[in-house]
Amino acid sequence: MNDTETPHGAQPVVPKGFWAQLRAPIRALAPMEDVTDSVFRRIVASCGRPDVFFTEFTHVAHIVGRKKKSTAPRLVFTDEERPLVVQIWGRDPEQFFRATLKVREMGFDGIDINMGCPVKKIKKTGACSALIREPEHAVEIIHAVQEAAGETPVSVKTRIGFDRVVTEDWIGALLRRKFAALTVHGRIASQLSEGEADWAEIARAARIRDEVSPETLVIGNGDVMTAREIPARCRKYGIDGVMVGRAIFGDPFFFDTRGRSGRFSSAQPEEKLALLERHIALHREVWNGRRNYEVLKRFYKVYLTGFDDAAKLRDRLNRTFTYAEAEAVLAEYRSASGLGGDDRERDGKT
Repeated sequence: MNDTETPHGAQPVVPKGFWAQLRAPIRALAPMEDVTDSVFRRIVASCGRPDVFFTEFTHVAHIVGRKKKSTAPRLVFTDEERPLVVQIWGRDPEQFFRATLKVREMGFDGIDINMGCPVKKIKKTGACSALIREPEHAVEIIHAVQEAAGETPVSVKTRIGFDRVVTEDWIGALLRRKFAALTVHGRIASQLSEGEADWAEIARAARIRDEVSPETLVIGNGDVMTAREIPARCRKYGIDGVMVGRAIFGDPFFFDTRGRSGRFSSAQPEEKLALLERHIALHREVWNGRRNYEVLKRFYKVYLTGFDDAAKLRDRLNRTFTYAEAEAVLAEYRSASGLGGDDRERDGKT
């Protein structure tokens, strides 16, 4: 693999792809394991789409190795979800190179390298946030992905440190590779999701960007719970956008620009039930055995809150094991509560 610098020391051209078309403040939905699959991305798109979606994170070895079949559902997408960035992780630069060639062929709009996941079993492999302790190896991985990506833009998601804050050295080392976008979560890996995100360090990352790689977009991540915070955070911390994760669980309309953002908690039960029924129907249509039905249960709390008997209905749904059982529970609840509903509503065609 050759270095990306052009002859005579000229700076390389950084492929920006769709990132170049976005305008600040950029709003991104975070990649979340067993959450941001094709089904949930389509639900969110119908409620109010962000400027960019990310897939669940996928191991490079599984993309090119024996687990390609089981990994395939993670890489399913439709045009409804564009622009869509595939997030990959691992440790071996050669596997990153080969996996990038594969996902590039699939037509994703961008390729993101996970250098931030703080989960213990992932860190033990030396991947994701563990790479913060090995900046030279991390840079080698970025280089490999850039070589294979061609004109597909490359981005990185990371944190401000592993067991201590090292923003200056770590972010500086990454940005010298000059890629399209950098998402910075304002916690160290050992914090997981505990404590407050340090937005001062995110601002520091943006200042480093200004000096080292001005063409790179910086996206801040951590503790943004309302859409109205996004423009203010961008102005205050000198960043180009915000990535949102946990907040989407409280409001599928979080990214809506037509006045529905922030109102889901007080929405009528009918609206919440209809959206849940649509999610269940779409999950069955798209996966139907290719992904575990149990994954659906983490979404019941998204829709079933803020009205009488919501907790009891969630409990009943959490004791189901098939789509048909879930639909029967919801139909019985509709009948008992006088909400009615018809096949058209349950199919999500409201």
